[in-house]
Amino acid sequence: MTSETPSAAMAARYGLRQRSRTMIIGITALVLAFGSTIGYVTWRMATPPVQTTLLAFLVVNDSRIDITFEIHRDEASDTICVLRAQAENHTDVGYATVTITRGRTYVQPTYRLATRAQATSGEVLGCAANEVPRVDAAAFPPGTANPPQVRTIDGT
Repeated sequence: MTSETPSAAMAARYGLRQRSRTMIIGITALVLAFGSTIGYVTWRMATPPVQTTLLAFLVVNDSRIDITFEIHRDEASDTICVLRAQAENHTDVGYATVTITRGRTYVQPTYRLATRAQATSGEVLGCAANEVPRVDAAAFPPGTANPPQVRTIDGT
């Protein structure tokens, strides 16, 4: 019998290869870079460039609803928002794509949304910087149309 341990015998037969310090540092750098990239992408997706909150809506009469909302945004870009009013049966009675001109980083407009019938709810479907947000299209019943809407709000 030999007095060598199995690991010593393996090292004698196949050679002992140690990981170099450079390789360990390189692998660590790659893992950190990958983790940082994932963190940054997650943060960007969680904090969009335009943040919108519906504050209130007020049904004024059968042909108008006032929608108050706030926008946090970049002051150097126009913001395009889509607003909608619905009737009790959840059909659209008013729909507007509105541009809020560049200016302040915080804007709190009240938009007078014209409706074709009495609304029971008002909402901000979404806002985006310099482009129409990807939201649901207007869903008016057949044979009806959206009333004319104001297209621009001053953001200064």
